[in-house]
Amino acid sequence: MKLFSLRLSVTLVACLFFLPSLLHADADLDAANRAYTEGRYDESTKLFQQLIAARGYSAPLCFNLGNAEEKTGHPGQAILNYERARYLAPGDRDIDHNLQLARKQAGLQPNSYRWWEIALRLFYPIAGWLVIAGLVTLLVTLIGNIFRTSLATALKLPPEVLRTAFRLVFFIGIPVFLLLGFVELSAVGFTSRVEGVVVASKAGTLRLSPFDAAEIVGTIPEGELVTVEQRHDDYFRIEGRDHRYGWIQEKELEPVIAGSFNAR
Repeated sequence: MKLFSLRLSVTLVACLFFLPSLLHADADLDAANRAYTEGRYDESTKLFQQLIAARGYSAPLCFNLGNAEEKTGHPGQAILNYERARYLAPGDRDIDHNLQLARKQAGLQPNSYRWWEIALRLFYPIAGWLVIAGLVTLLVTLIGNIFRTSLATALKLPPEVLRTAFRLVFFIGIPVFLLLGFVELSAVGFTSRVEGVVVASKAGTLRLSPFDAAEIVGTIPEGELVTVEQRHDDYFRIEGRDHRYGWIQEKELEPVIAGSFNAR
């Protein structure tokens, strides 16, 4: 009874300690949502940005910020936050719907994930563990087959039964292991791309080389998703969806995954 009372007291103290911060957090979210529903989109945008700065990135917050940015007339920032939300929740239909709608309104081609791209996004976090599990299973099968006579005696099973079981695991396991390895490599390649969204008003300027005085070779429209390949000072070499290459200033581009440009 004393132990229960002690636990109850600790729980009550913990609730009293964390309750104000939880209520404050919910109040901040309610304020951001209320500002949006009341048409105060600039204020809503600032409040959602503050929430992300305090809590970190999440699909719902990025989605709501994207909605607010779209209402304030910032297509690049809206698409950026929809892309961030999609990265965190690749199969969410509401996120994809708003993203494609924002792209259409910005004059951009749709770029919905295909089913296999969604699968790779979802598979990536566990891909390595599955490959390791498959490799361990094959090694255990090989070792077990070598000592199957002793193992059969210990388990009181006919040796032929174990040999058949080990063969089945081995010959089925090899194709499965190779398939998992191929999928893992595909997932790593798909998810390791450093992507950014053009946030420059109207369009970002593409240059032949990473210098302010370099020749301009074209533009990339605001809101377009590009792949970042290389960095030089405050310029990035990017590949557009139309397979055009060029250098764009850092200030005209934002990463889909915050901080991913630092690796370039």
